[in-house]
Amino acid sequence: MESASYKKVITQRGYTYGYYHNPNPNKGRPTVLLLMGFPSTARGWSSQYSYLAKHDYGVIAPDMLGYGGTDKPTDAGAYRAKPMAQDIVDILDKEGVQKAVSVSHDLGVIVGTRLVNYHADCVLASVLISIGSFQPNPQWDYEKEIQHYNKTVGYDIFGYWDFFAAADAASLIEKNLDSFYSLVFPADPTLWKTDMAPRGKMRHWIESKRQAGLPSYWTEEDKRKHQARLMHGGLQGPLNYYAARVRGLDNKDDETVPEEDYKFNMPTLFVATLKDYICLPSMNEAALRRFCNDLTVKEIDSSHWVMFEKPDELNQALGEFLADKV
Repeated sequence: MESASYKKVITQRGYTYGYYHNPNPNKGRPTVLLLMGFPSTARGWSSQYSYLAKHDYGVIAPDMLGYGGTDKPTDAGAYRAKPMAQDIVDILDKEGVQKAVSVSHDLGVIVGTRLVNYHADCVLASVLISIGSFQPNPQWDYEKEIQHYNKTVGYDIFGYWDFFAAADAASLIEKNLDSFYSLVFPADPTLWKTDMAPRGKMRHWIESKRQAGLPSYWTEEDKRKHQARLMHGGLQGPLNYYAARVRGLDNKDDETVPEEDYKFNMPTLFVATLKDYICLPSMNEAALRRFCNDLTVKEIDSSHWVMFEKPDELNQALGEFLADKV
C-alpha cells in the first residue's frame, strides 16, 4: 500500500477520511471496498489490497473513523452506524464508483451491514469476515445481550465491551499497550474465552500488566509498527465504536429501517474463523442465514485475525468468490 495512493475526502457531515485507492485498470472487474474493524488502520488489509490490485480489481481501503489519517471525533455519537455508512458512500462518490464489493471484518461489519440496509444499490456483493452481519435492532440492550449469550453459550462473549466503553479505558490501555496487545492479538486464541470475554477480566488483565507473548504471525517489529499506526491520535476514537454500541446509540436510526431492507439480496460470502472464541462461527453463520438469499460459507482454521494469520487462504477465498459470484 503505497503512500502515493493515499487520498483524502471531506464527507457530507464534515469529517476528513483518508483512504488508499487502487483505480480499476480493467473495467470488467469491480472495485472492492475494504472496511477494517477494531483495532487496525486500513493497512491491516495490506495483503488483501496487494492481491486484489495484482488481479486487476479496483480497491478502496479507508482508515475508518477514529483511525490513521481519518478524523477522530471524541463524541461517541459520531460513531453511529448509519452516518458512518454514508461517509463510505461519500468516498465511493468521490471516486465515481457506483457499485462495489463490500468486504468487512470485526466492527467494520457494522458499517458493511448498514451499507446493505441503507445503500443496497451501491453493494454489488458482500463479504463478512468473522462477524456474520450486525443487523438493525431498535430494541438493542447491551445488558440483555450479555445475559442471553451467557445463558446460551456459557460465558459473556462481549463482556469486555463495557470496559472499552469506560471513561478511563483509553488512558489505561495506552499506558499498558503491550499488555493490551498480548490479549487482543494473543499467541493462544483461547485466552479470549478465559481472559477477554468474561466481564471484568480484560480490565484486570491490563491493570495487572499481564503479557502472554507474540502470536505466530508477528515479529516484535511487526507489532511495534501496528502499535505506531494505531496510536496515531490515540485510542479514544477506536473505543468509541464500543461506547456507541453499549449505549444503544444506533437504536433510533434502526427504527427507520424496514424489515425488508434487512435482507442481503446480493451474493454474500461469510468467512468463518474457526479459532475465534468471541465471534463464534456457528452462531454467526446461523444468524446470517436468516437474512441472505445467496450465501457462501468458507471456513478457515484461524483465529479472529485471519488477514494476518492466514492471508493466502483469505485471498484465495476472496478470489474464488469474486470469480464465481461477481
